[in-house]
Amino acid sequence: MARIQILPDNLTNQIAAGEVVERPAAVVKELVENSIDARSLKIHVALSQGGRKEIRVVDNGIGMAHDDALLAIERHATSKIKNLQDLEAVASLGFRGEALPSIASVSRFELVTREDDSLAGTLIRVEGGVLREARETGCPRGTMVTVRDLFYNVPARRKFLRTVDTEMAHIGDRFVRLAMAHPAIHFQLVHQERTLYDFQRTGNHAGRVAQVLGPALSGRLMPFRTERRHLTVHGFLAPPELQRPNAQYLFQYVNGRPVWERMLNRAVLSAYEALIPKGKYPVVVLFIDIAHGLVDINVHPTKREVRFREPSEVMEAVREAVFRGLESHRPNNTDASRRLRGTLLAREDQAVTAGPPSTHPAHRGEPVPIKAALGASPPSGIDSPVETDPPPHAASAEASFPDGRPFHRTTSPEALSPVSPGFSRLPFIGQVGNVYLLLEAPDGLLLIDQHAAHERILYDRLSQSTRAGARQRLLHSVVIHLLPKESAKLTRWLDQLNRIGFEIEPFGRDSFVIAAVPAVLSDVPPDTLLREVLGAAHEDEKNPSWNLTTSLASTAACHSAVRAGQKLKPDEVRALLHDLDATAMPFTCPHGRPLWVKLTHSELARLFHRT
Repeated sequence: MARIQILPDNLTNQIAAGEVVERPAAVVKELVENSIDARSLKIHVALSQGGRKEIRVVDNGIGMAHDDALLAIERHATSKIKNLQDLEAVASLGFRGEALPSIASVSRFELVTREDDSLAGTLIRVEGGVLREARETGCPRGTMVTVRDLFYNVPARRKFLRTVDTEMAHIGDRFVRLAMAHPAIHFQLVHQERTLYDFQRTGNHAGRVAQVLGPALSGRLMPFRTERRHLTVHGFLAPPELQRPNAQYLFQYVNGRPVWERMLNRAVLSAYEALIPKGKYPVVVLFIDIAHGLVDINVHPTKREVRFREPSEVMEAVREAVFRGLESHRPNNTDASRRLRGTLLAREDQAVTAGPPSTHPAHRGEPVPIKAALGASPPSGIDSPVETDPPPHAASAEASFPDGRPFHRTTSPEALSPVSPGFSRLPFIGQVGNVYLLLEAPDGLLLIDQHAAHERILYDRLSQSTRAGARQRLLHSVVIHLLPKESAKLTRWLDQLNRIGFEIEPFGRDSFVIAAVPAVLSDVPPDTLLREVLGAAHEDEKNPSWNLTTSLASTAACHSAVRAGQKLKPDEVRALLHDLDATAMPFTCPHGRPLWVKLTHSELARLFHRT
């Protein structure tokens, strides 16, 4: 008997489904893209149990005739391409003819459709890839696809589905990214009969961006545009101070298709490189309109990746468009403009410190004074009373940081390891490059990373304060608008955050109102703090030992600590060293990086060949 066999259709469809339909969000994406290709003006998506139980997509597009509807559930049957030339210049979102048969092979699938000039519509039912019914039916013009019991016949795949909230976050993300690119279409998303999104038709991209990102953020966005032969780059960008901790707010579209191309990311970041710190990301909505023959979207089954025939030209156009947008909207600062222009033209990494003005030093990329970083006095938007009693105050050095709140000294200098003598007792020699503090130790020289040291001090204080739940009310509540994945994550953490001093409540779709913050974090803008925590914990949460309180303290400490390159006054250095003596673990920063290193006399002697 031959060992090599041709696989049956139902099995090949399930294999294809494994590439195209990895979760409910993929089903929603494929069906909505079909509706867009059908020239719909309204697309309604209704879900039950995060898409596990039911996904229904209804549109008012051109619909299908009876014979076309039957062909639509066959593999590699499509109306989008007819020959190789069409494949090399695909203008539609879908084209392979794999989505519907793949979905139908792993669900209980129903298709109802009618063309405008047909008297009757068509109903088709498929279960697990097997056609059960095909008949005429009455229905309005357009198409309705219902997918029930996704993966009911593939238990191995079904058990890997996440919670309803997680699946809804993925669905919401795919949905809003598709809606962003098509402002002429009315998009609705309903879950358990509750409307989550209702994006009315708008006349342009600006209107749809405002609907998706909310008025607070969209009101700060600035348009940009560059045109070249066969290529137009346009969109909206935010000023550098609205940076984000991850790339979720970097939206990319190629010919109306949401994509995620690393090359485009690099081009955008290169335009911002002199304005935002490493590891931060800008808010940018990027549209690339290019001749269809100059881009290949047939790279990956999900069509999230693309390949350009002239990638260097596209990258240069994106970089130029974003840079020109930033430059044209920035305040009159000729010195900064000259340096930014040099960054673009010379393609060199230059440390440009100038940036748009902001009311908060951290937003401007400026070093935050040590006393301000520790909260010498509450900002104007924060009331002074603290709702819970803080820990007892301990004695401090004459120039210690006046943070306005007592700090319990958990460790005395005498209790420090003999490897690490009391830092404040060592003679201070000076700052090296405004990054390291140089001290003379009995057996050599000690170099302390000033940012890491301040991080450790703040982390210990924050950890203690957040555990106590000390809360400080805001004089004016802050409303924060999030993307679907961020919203789902914050919803999941809401009880924990409120226990450690926050007071946060849902405030409409993907929006939350912040009424109070942990007392020790009052110097950090509440919305910035929450975004930093959401971003920093994106990967850490996958670690079984991850802890929200620890992540919050670590993120806030890093955000508030003095920066490398910041010049410190002698009394600030003494205060820093004295408070470092009081930390329980003065060896590493909260992220595990060394806090100090020592060069012994013998090591110095070896360096100078004295041994």
